[in-house]
Amino acid sequence: MQSSIPIAFLIVGVLAGVVELCGSVNSAPPTASENKTEGRKRRHVYNTEVIQIELQTTLKSVTDAEFSKIENVVGPAYEQLLDGAQHHVEVGGAVMKYTLIDADCGEAQLFARAIKDTTSFVTGATVTCNGQVSII
Repeated sequence: MQSSIPIAFLIVGVLAGVVELCGSVNSAPPTASENKTEGRKRRHVYNTEVIQIELQTTLKSVTDAEFSKIENVVGPAYEQLLDGAQHHVEVGGAVMKYTLIDADCGEAQLFARAIKDTTSFVTGATVTCNGQVSII
């Protein structure tokens, strides 16, 4: 009987070690509230913010030349914002779109306003950020 007690403790210890090494099978990624830190913003794939900017134009067909004109005029002031930006033309050819990842909503709105104010072919802009739509 005495020899079976140390063997039982040994088996329980080995099982506990295996469970500890494997971790929890049901663990989920941390929620947004668990990712909050003071100071520097931590970026995670599942917490990525996507901002859409739609520019309404007077043009019948938009090409890359119009994106180049915009970026030459307002690009120097918004260089960091444009570094990760993607641009494309909406089906039909008169709406230009920018997609920004993990950018500041206020800066995106200022960028859209600067485009509208400095180009003759952009008549309006819509910025979608944090589920809110701003019309400029």
